[in-house]
Amino acid sequence: MVTAIVTIVVFLVMITLHEFGHFASAKLLGVKVLEFSVGMGPHLIKHQGKKTLYALRLLPIGGYCRLEGEDGESDDPEAFSNQKLWKRFVIVASGAVINLLLGFVLFAVVVKMLSPVATNVIEKIDSRSYLAESGVAEGDKIVEVNGHKIGIYNDIALYMGELDENTKNAEIVVRRGGKKLKYNFVPSMSETTVKYGETSAEISDTVNGITEISTVEYGATEIPGELVGKTYSDKRYIIGFTAKREEITALNIIPEAWKYTVYVIKSIFVAIKDMIFGKTGLSSLSGPVGVATVISEAVNSGRNSLLNILFIVAILTVNLGIFNLLPLPALDGGRLFFMIIELIRRKPVPPEKEGMVHTIGLVLLLILAAAVCYSDIMKLIVR
Repeated sequence: MVTAIVTIVVFLVMITLHEFGHFASAKLLGVKVLEFSVGMGPHLIKHQGKKTLYALRLLPIGGYCRLEGEDGESDDPEAFSNQKLWKRFVIVASGAVINLLLGFVLFAVVVKMLSPVATNVIEKIDSRSYLAESGVAEGDKIVEVNGHKIGIYNDIALYMGELDENTKNAEIVVRRGGKKLKYNFVPSMSETTVKYGETSAEISDTVNGITEISTVEYGATEIPGELVGKTYSDKRYIIGFTAKREEITALNIIPEAWKYTVYVIKSIFVAIKDMIFGKTGLSSLSGPVGVATVISEAVNSGRNSLLNILFIVAILTVNLGIFNLLPLPALDGGRLFFMIIELIRRKPVPPEKEGMVHTIGLVLLLILAAAVCYSDIMKLIVR
């Protein structure tokens, strides 16, 4: 029940704030808003304002902001369709902007709760890794890996995913004493195995065939009972260093939150690129069912549940914002794309043609959503 409530609240907040972005910008720019609703379906509560109907509806699965002249022509001078191009552009884009701002704010809270956080500064080089032979030194700040700019520690893991057993000469750029230095290194194979016991976990860490074993007492950390007695393993390629950690203060919380927001945006485009080039398939996508599963795991993660929930919501709301800005029919990004065409042509695309494109796009998106939901359900069944 708790998981269901949290999931509903998460979706409702993200979508309502998205629609509020459209609502607020329309009001500020003098465009008539016919209705602003939280939820879908029959009315529970409604209030007719001077120009706008405000409503709370029965089904907490979304919401919407309906504008005069949004889907066609209107004689009303306050209609969306009669506004200058820049006003229409701002109104359509503002929903996604609000989602990105929410993600940024949540990341500010998350990084403070995570403090101290791992940075892209090398504290110690693993002597088992090939990095130890490259010339990179402890105290160096990693700024690029294989041509990709590095802002936070997570960026490194994001781009290390591109490296495999065929990578014999990767490139790393570090900042040392105000200078940028370039080195080549060979990625190291790392395998980590965790065995969960009653009071502690045994961690077996192998890098390039050399194993180190350590034991971690749970202490105040709550470990779900279903993990006890189980073993989990993870194989991946690494650079081979321990990151320096940094306390989050009032001086660095804003840039750190911004870096986390940018990291999520970059990870979205990396995922899209991987799908386009066939590195990942439909199973890598998640719909409402998959998201609910992740939220369920966060809710039941013990004393860190609040942190995990906030972290997931921050990622989800940034994903929602970016996804809506993609130039796909039926999305805000699709409408923005037609506005850019209008700017280039100096006249709008005929409404019936644009409407037809959005209708086809909506059908395709619904088919994709159904396929993703099916994939999510099959993952649960297999699990």
